[in-house]
Amino acid sequence: MRWLERHHYKHTLLVVLTIAIVGGALSAFLALRPDDAAAPTVPLAKTDNPQPPEPAKITLELPGVAALTALSQDYDDPSSLWVVVSKDHPLSRSDYRPHDLAIPPSSVTTNAAKSSDEQSLRETIFEPTVSLFAAAKSAGYDLMIASGFRSYELQTMYFDNYSRTSGEEAANKYSARPGQSEHQTGIAFDISLTSRECYLETCFGDTAAGQWLAKHAHDYGFTLRYPADKTEITKYQYEPWHFRYVGVELAKALRDSGLTLDEAYPYLQSTLKQLRDQKRI
Repeated sequence: MRWLERHHYKHTLLVVLTIAIVGGALSAFLALRPDDAAAPTVPLAKTDNPQPPEPAKITLELPGVAALTALSQDYDDPSSLWVVVSKDHPLSRSDYRPHDLAIPPSSVTTNAAKSSDEQSLRETIFEPTVSLFAAAKSAGYDLMIASGFRSYELQTMYFDNYSRTSGEEAANKYSARPGQSEHQTGIAFDISLTSRECYLETCFGDTAAGQWLAKHAHDYGFTLRYPADKTEITKYQYEPWHFRYVGVELAKALRDSGLTLDEAYPYLQSTLKQLRDQKRI
């Protein structure tokens, strides 16, 4: 019996020692194993793709002047600030009527004898128009918009009346056929003095007000559309009262280059092609 007890005791002690040895070895192994924080990190693949380079700036190149930043507009669209409307380039839509037509603020005098349409301009050019008239007033000139927007139908009436009076060929020298008038864009207008001195007559160009406009209108984004020395190009008589908004940059470039909007047309079309090719419009 005692032998059996001693044998059992030895066996139990052996089992305990074995477990202790195995457990210690396992603990030592685990202690030597690097933890997750110390594990080597695997670099993550970059997910932020580099942005493509900005497309090259498209400019309008006119001879003799610095390049202009191009307007991202379709210049063949009647609503474009750079649309060219002439005998050679009629409006693409005869029914065009600007959506933002309105009579300008009271600081801009309009011809009360005309219809509300013809007293109206596009709201797009209210700010530069107000600035132009304010500057003229500060210089001592009280100006008036003699004729603003004209619809296709109204221009038809004007041209037909002039044709009956002067003959069609003569009328076409000082009046646009319907669809060929800048007035339909809503960003061109005839200017006169409120006194009506030289009202829509070439002698307006000899007045102090007419000379002031010819010298300063471009500072506000307007160009004298039908100059005296370009009648063969514009195909209209000299009109010192007719001004067209194109924006300050282009108005100054036209002044500095000596070009009319008609002469700028090929350059505008070249720029337009680049805009279309790069799908910017």
